[in-house]
Amino acid sequence: MNYSDIRLAIANWYALNGRHDLPWRRTDDPYRIYISEMMLQQTQVKTVLERFYGPFLERFPTLQSVADASLDDLLHAWQGLGYYRRARYIHETAKRCAPDLPTEPEALMKLPGIGKSTAHAIAAFAAHRPVAVLDANVRRILHRFFAQKSRSEKILWNLAETLLDRTNPYTYNQAMMDIGATVCLPKAPLCGRCPLATRCRGKSDPLAYPAPAQKKRRPIKHQIYLWVEKQGKILMQKRKGEMLGGLWELPAVEKAPSEGKKVAEVVHDYTHFRRIAEIYEVKEEKGVEGEWLGKADLRDIALSSLERKIFEKLHFTL
Repeated sequence: MNYSDIRLAIANWYALNGRHDLPWRRTDDPYRIYISEMMLQQTQVKTVLERFYGPFLERFPTLQSVADASLDDLLHAWQGLGYYRRARYIHETAKRCAPDLPTEPEALMKLPGIGKSTAHAIAAFAAHRPVAVLDANVRRILHRFFAQKSRSEKILWNLAETLLDRTNPYTYNQAMMDIGATVCLPKAPLCGRCPLATRCRGKSDPLAYPAPAQKKRRPIKHQIYLWVEKQGKILMQKRKGEMLGGLWELPAVEKAPSEGKKVAEVVHDYTHFRRIAEIYEVKEEKGVEGEWLGKADLRDIALSSLERKIFEKLHFTL
């Protein structure tokens, strides 16, 4: 089927309505585009734009500067963005690729943390390669435009390639993301403003696409932490493992200490579960390993949002 009319409408819409002023759209530097894509994976454009993108690039202006930095430095610069695995992936990628990031999708997809859509975005925006991008906003458009209820990755990628404007992939992909973000909205789509509306099969009932996802109950996980303070310093540990690895936290233990006093309880929501943290103050560490850190030290290391909540609850101002 020929979609040349829709591709032209999309291009015309972008010329008039696209978010051309976004800083990652004013560059063809693969590294800067890569950083924006990694930040935007789990974070809203407004948040990335106002608080993180500029400061991060001032601290790490090139891929080589990331490779030369310690993971601690990178995690500290990433504080507040969450999903710290992304920062570790960036550090690993820099170690492998510096000074230059590739722009071929196949090469990009071999790097840690870069999936197909992120690889295609870097390739399309830095090198204008004819590949489709499939972020959450584009998925929603494709579901509605083709009246596709299935959430199948294979089906969606096939639809994305079918509609792709191969002669101008940069404009097409940027436009599709903007249309999804500003027009084809999740709950109240503005179909009258959409350049795809003339041939959208789901326009009569856009909220029917895709089929509702099955809601899963968010599990609750409990964790006990120790608060050990001496001479204004707190005993801290560097977290190991995949989740939040490299960040600092209070010592975590399996059971409440018999000689400790519960001083706080903090609830923190992650994407897939809720953490209930119980904090017990103890006078001695009794074999718990860690490092004694003062306020100046704590300001210079990467702390999770949960840790900051705990400090705030205990009135320990950093």
